[in-house]
Amino acid sequence: MNKLRILFSTGFILIFIGFTTLFLALLSEERVTGGGALVVFIGPFPLAVGFGEYSPPLILLSILIAVAMIIIMLTSVKRATEKQRDDS
Repeated sequence: MNKLRILFSTGFILIFIGFTTLFLALLSEERVTGGGALVVFIGPFPLAVGFGEYSPPLILLSILIAVAMIIIMLTSVKRATEKQRDDS
């Protein structure tokens, strides 16, 4: 089995488990309250939308991830620039 097939199978299984979990949660008689957040990263910049009681921590987490992504990007650009200068 090649790596692409393993990756595809793993993704499919995870999606199926998530769908099954959500379906079983709908069948339960308890009412669950909560919230949600949607974070879309375009490059290192997050677009975050949230609702409910859990949205502020999720949006804060997205900002922290964005800061980490910017730091990693700047560090890698600096290393590439230094390596290119050393090779010349």
